[in-house]
Amino acid sequence: MKKMRFLFLLLAALAVSGSAGAQSGIFGKKENLRDIGEKCLKVVTDNNSFFNLSLKEAVEKNWKLCDVEFCTSEQFEELKCDTSYYFLMKVDGVFKKEREPAMEFLSLLKGGEEAQVSIENMYEVLTLPLNPIDDDGSYIVPYLDAYINIIQTHILRVQKKKVAAVMGISWYSNRLSEIGGMRLLVNENDLSKGVTAKQAKEILGPNGSVEDEDTVHEAIDSASENTLVSLCVAPQLGQQGSYCYKMLIGTETGELFYYRKQKITGKAPKGFLAEDLKKIAVYLKQPLSDE
Repeated sequence: MKKMRFLFLLLAALAVSGSAGAQSGIFGKKENLRDIGEKCLKVVTDNNSFFNLSLKEAVEKNWKLCDVEFCTSEQFEELKCDTSYYFLMKVDGVFKKEREPAMEFLSLLKGGEEAQVSIENMYEVLTLPLNPIDDDGSYIVPYLDAYINIIQTHILRVQKKKVAAVMGISWYSNRLSEIGGMRLLVNENDLSKGVTAKQAKEILGPNGSVEDEDTVHEAIDSASENTLVSLCVAPQLGQQGSYCYKMLIGTETGELFYYRKQKITGKAPKGFLAEDLKKIAVYLKQPLSDE
């Protein structure tokens, strides 16, 4: 795929708890997305790589809000100003202090005249972290069904709640109150190097466990009821200014319940830190809310 550089604005780094992720701050625009049923979703893919084939399959299986078509990067360039389309595509992410892109993201953008200047000016519905730059994307493939559902659910949420549109991805940093009584499976690969599996289990208590990758993927594939799985996406080699992205995803619904963007430092390496697990454990141990 032709790489599209997506320079995220400084405003993204200033959102709640540093967890705004890649959102570019353009959510101040009044946009309720209620027109999406009348539009067409163009999924931008350029080859038959394992990732692109998996993305096509995930979209065809899960997308229900409007018609879907697939296009190349060249076709995107021709169509990007057309308001008849929304575009789902991979973009490169560069933050202020990074020398070069370290991560790729999956972004849903709305076609419009703003694209004449740059895709940075396009209305951004939601952006989710995918994989390190130049990675084949195989690690994220088991989560693509959930990603498509997260994006769709966000659109429906925006249609009903303006706050979801204003906050973007940072809205999902404050949903832990909804995980009470659920079971959490933490992928052992998602733990930071300063936290052992034993320590993580002790922090999480009876409703949490640390599992291998296969067990986590099995829970996703079987849509296990009342279950959360972890996901951490980070650059292979962190450079100054790089971030990692930590999430908790419901396996039954594909809902996003936790999202944290964290700067990678010597004291805070990539992965779930003890402070993340302690915060999650407080809500995990609480009874499920009736709300």
